[in-house]
Amino acid sequence: MTHSTALIIEDSAVQAQMIGRLISAQPGWSHIHFPTFREGYDALSSFSVQALFMDIFVGTTNGLAHIEAFRKRSGTAPIILMTAGSSQESIEETLRKARQARADFILRKPFGEGDVRRIFQTAFKDLSTRTRKKHVLVIDDSRTLRSFIRGALEFGGYRVSDAESMEAAFRDVDIAHVDLVVCDVFMPGMGGIKGMSYIKQTWPAVPVIAMSAGLDGQLSETDALNATGRIGADVGIAKPFEGRQLLELADRLLKTAVLV
Repeated sequence: MTHSTALIIEDSAVQAQMIGRLISAQPGWSHIHFPTFREGYDALSSFSVQALFMDIFVGTTNGLAHIEAFRKRSGTAPIILMTAGSSQESIEETLRKARQARADFILRKPFGEGDVRRIFQTAFKDLSTRTRKKHVLVIDDSRTLRSFIRGALEFGGYRVSDAESMEAAFRDVDIAHVDLVVCDVFMPGMGGIKGMSYIKQTWPAVPVIAMSAGLDGQLSETDALNATGRIGADVGIAKPFEGRQLLELADRLLKTAVLV
């Protein structure tokens, strides 16, 4: 079995010990602990880690401002933020800011072994090798369709985030670290055309699959998808579609194996 190491940044020695036990209870995992962001950041120059568990408040320092620096140094290791709130703000406010900071996972203290196990199962495609799952962002204002697409993609081995609008996607998901975007053309608010155009201009390496059923008899799905091609979408798929069809497109764009 592949051995993996998690880095814990936590200023409470007691809590760090408890978190370390939860991590070490997962097969093949061990941990290292540092009590400050500086020590943890410097350690990444010497240690290869496969996951980062960071308390948001370490001493008087708020770690949300340092997430991007840790992400650049740690590579593909998922960043898991932990918090019980602080005397400065409610835990709900802290969790909201953590989501905006676009951590990979957020744990509300106290948490248990099952929470850590679920994170590892979600983050890694193969728990024996710690192969990272490809991350797909699905944007559609239909909850039913988002659920259908999530099920199909998760069956294919992908990690899935979803959003009901372009605004929610830009607010809640770090698109720079997404492997694929699947996006509807017509949605309230900014809408898919403008949103996909912005994605391709800002993150040109992120492939985009456009979806459309046309617009109430005014515009066919073919014309709508042709329009998305002109603004940079890599491929289009007409609604309704089968889950297998979407998996095949994702496989083609990401060059990964699709389950049969």
